[in-house]
Amino acid sequence: MTDYERINSERKNIRCVTMGKRDDIPSQFRQILSDEICKELLRMEWYREADGILSYASAFSEVYTDSFNKRVIEDGKQLFLPRTWPGTGRMEFYPVTDLAQLRYGYKEIREPAVEGPALFEDGGYEGRLLMVMPGVVFDGEGNRLGYGGGYYDRYLYRFGTHIRHRLMIAYSVQRVEKIPTCGWDKKPDLILTEPDEERLQNYFARMAELEEARSEKRKNMELEEIGRRAKEASRHMNCLGVRDKNRGLIAVAEALTGQADRIMEANGADVETAKEAGMKASLLDRLTLTKERIGDMAEGLRQVANLADPVGEVLSMKTTPQGLQIGKKRVPLGVIGIIYESRPNVTADAFGLCFKTGNAVILRGGRDAIHSNTAITEVIREALAGCGLCEDAIQLLTDTSHETAEQFMRLNQYVDVLIPRGGAGLIRTVVEKSTVPVIETGTGNCHVYVDETADISMAVNIIENAKTQRLGVCNACESLVIHSAALEKAMPAIGEMLVSHGVEIRGDERARACFEGMKEASEEDYGTEYLDAIISVKTVDSLEEAISHINKYNTGHSEAIVTSDYDSAMKFLNEIDAAAVYVNASTRFTDGFEFGFGAEIGISTQKLHARGPMGLEALTTTKFIILGNGQIRQ
Repeated sequence: MTDYERINSERKNIRCVTMGKRDDIPSQFRQILSDEICKELLRMEWYREADGILSYASAFSEVYTDSFNKRVIEDGKQLFLPRTWPGTGRMEFYPVTDLAQLRYGYKEIREPAVEGPALFEDGGYEGRLLMVMPGVVFDGEGNRLGYGGGYYDRYLYRFGTHIRHRLMIAYSVQRVEKIPTCGWDKKPDLILTEPDEERLQNYFARMAELEEARSEKRKNMELEEIGRRAKEASRHMNCLGVRDKNRGLIAVAEALTGQADRIMEANGADVETAKEAGMKASLLDRLTLTKERIGDMAEGLRQVANLADPVGEVLSMKTTPQGLQIGKKRVPLGVIGIIYESRPNVTADAFGLCFKTGNAVILRGGRDAIHSNTAITEVIREALAGCGLCEDAIQLLTDTSHETAEQFMRLNQYVDVLIPRGGAGLIRTVVEKSTVPVIETGTGNCHVYVDETADISMAVNIIENAKTQRLGVCNACESLVIHSAALEKAMPAIGEMLVSHGVEIRGDERARACFEGMKEASEEDYGTEYLDAIISVKTVDSLEEAISHINKYNTGHSEAIVTSDYDSAMKFLNEIDAAAVYVNASTRFTDGFEFGFGAEIGISTQKLHARGPMGLEALTTTKFIILGNGQIRQ
């Protein structure tokens, strides 16, 4: 691009933005400001001493000049208004004695009906001339931009020496910091705006506030409409039988595999953006979809279809002395909201469990996966519609802003429960800001404790699987605790295995003495969920110390002991405070598939309503059903 092309492009953009600002001034307010500008103009010495005024007939959102032009005529001065010849760059001024003489010309701009010679056509002008010109943009150095035709610049090159003063009138919002200039630009001598510029700035600030409020209201209305549709869908879902639910799940599974290329194309856009943003490898892995992973999503839905439907199950039934039969029955929760981060597989998993349990779901994924989530949701909705089922059983919030997320957290009248899935920051935000009941799915600072009686070969295998199979998942091992009696034998074997996988090890002094190259661990390391190729190591002198350390730093997710001692295993099972506690097995089994639940909605680390991997039953509640034959309370 040449300098000329660059300057022209910049000037065009400045014109476009500034004309938008000028157009935003309401017409009634423009009239008030125009009157004030013209009154200032009439008070000027330049006007009073002038014999002729080269003005313009205002058009579009320019400073209105009709009242000023009439005053020029009334004051006995000569009024000259322009006419242009489009495409030629030619402009001439003609004398006007009555504004009724004007006609509509190019772009419906009023101009003189030509009768007689133009100004300067028969020679010079004996009196003093003042030019009052419009313009689109001006800057602090007195530069002016018109509409881009160059009419005023050419005219001033021809006759500028005959015009005593050149004045531009404009609104203060037309001012910019700097206009890129060209050699042929002609500056006005003065730029006149409204006397009280602060009033217009305050007006626009107030308008911005009102627009922000209106935007907020529109978002609320859109969100409420999504909530209303979800509530209606939940009532429809409540009436679906298990056959229809399973039919819908199988249809969606087939659609996901059939539309895998479409989903992967959308996911590719997310992955490319994430790479450009420097997302670390473990999180990129969570974001990335392959045909195999889409196949796993579909298989998860098929597994859910094969599971028993908990809805409608009567958990108990008893008969009272009055002859009433009182039972407790499983029913859907209603509308479930799920806020999650960069894991697009959650979109399908969440739908499957919610659909099987008769719940409608509203999803709000992270912006990192917006294209993937949108494509998956579209495929699901299309498949449901093709089966004659309610497509609003799943809806996705495409606005991923924090403001919309916080409004979602307060949608009590429509959303029955909110489930966050993601990092500690997301979960904490939802728990603190939501007015909708929350099921907390916590982060996973998972430990493996190597007891003094542990089989070291078994410990190495378990830790290898727990830490290195997938780094960015919540059930991965992040911390090792090793009994001092096993340290000299266990640490070299475990350390060599971890280093072979590229894992950075951070340990205490005793652990570092047993394995060269280990970094020093800080207090913060023991409580960190890395989701990366990093692990911490703590040395303890007893099972009790191990349990105390784990309960202090864990997140209530999954903890494991490797031991050959039955009593140690039972003590660990009983005293560790976590949703899942393992003996001689990898923490990676904390998963809905592995527990036989099918796809999970999340792993709850709280103790009310649900704990651990949340399958179908966790997405139901109960209601009492009472059967009578006319009983009344005495």
